[in-house]
Amino acid sequence: MIVSVCSDKGAPGVTTLATALGVVWPGPRAVVEADTAGSDLSFRLHPAAADTPLSHLAPDPSIAGLATAARLGLTGAGPLPFAQETSLGVPVVPGVLSAERFRPLRSLWPGLGQALAGWPGTVLADLGRLHPGAPAAPVAQASTAVLLLTRADLEGLFHVRDRVVELAGMVGPGEGDRIRVGVVVTAPVKQRRAAVEQVHQVLASVGSPAPVLGCFVHDPAVAQQLWAGVMTRRLAGSELVRSARSVAESVLATWPSLTATFDATDSSADVHAESTTAPAPAVAP
Repeated sequence: MIVSVCSDKGAPGVTTLATALGVVWPGPRAVVEADTAGSDLSFRLHPAAADTPLSHLAPDPSIAGLATAARLGLTGAGPLPFAQETSLGVPVVPGVLSAERFRPLRSLWPGLGQALAGWPGTVLADLGRLHPGAPAAPVAQASTAVLLLTRADLEGLFHVRDRVVELAGMVGPGEGDRIRVGVVVTAPVKQRRAAVEQVHQVLASVGSPAPVLGCFVHDPAVAQQLWAGVMTRRLAGSELVRSARSVAESVLATWPSLTATFDATDSSADVHAESTTAPAPAVAP
């Protein structure tokens, strides 16, 4: 199954949200960087067995190999054979390094979306900026849920009103005609309640059924701690990580079919099949 994360304009924090969700998500999961504009995680994250603090992810395996393999069908391990283990404990499939390198792969994206949707685990797909006709649209269309990240400033409120309608039409309804698009607001911690309420009001004004799933706290200083690659107690208890866990719980409650990915055979998972609570991330001693 796929939970896609995207934005309307400028991708404000999409990569950070996708990664933070990967840290707190229960059950088998992988972050897949499907943003066709080029990779960020290749430069931000660190391998699990880094030789130095400055080590970054290797060029391969990457989404190029994953998309190519998806043409013939993935194994039961889904994207994991193409993922790199990171120091945050999250398997990550890094994206292509530039939009130029993506062009030869564009025809593979529809098959990639279908293959990832068939994996019993959860793919947290970073789609970057998304709109109808975007190259990453086939991955969104194969998703169980599409999370639209927006700010609650004048520009963000204006665009989210129209973009939710467009994306809902692009991906179509899900199981039981349930809308597959939900909104996540990003705002500083002191403004989060007001920001969520503003987005609620805007969507209600146009009769949109899209749920507002909560606020992902905007805190660049804490985000830099995330990219440092060590899950300290301070980082695990930060408002940024706590807000990611709250968003994850809202997503699981809104789209219950996602809980089917919590397979008891995954011995490393911190939750059982009956639990929909995202676990606290492991922290460094």
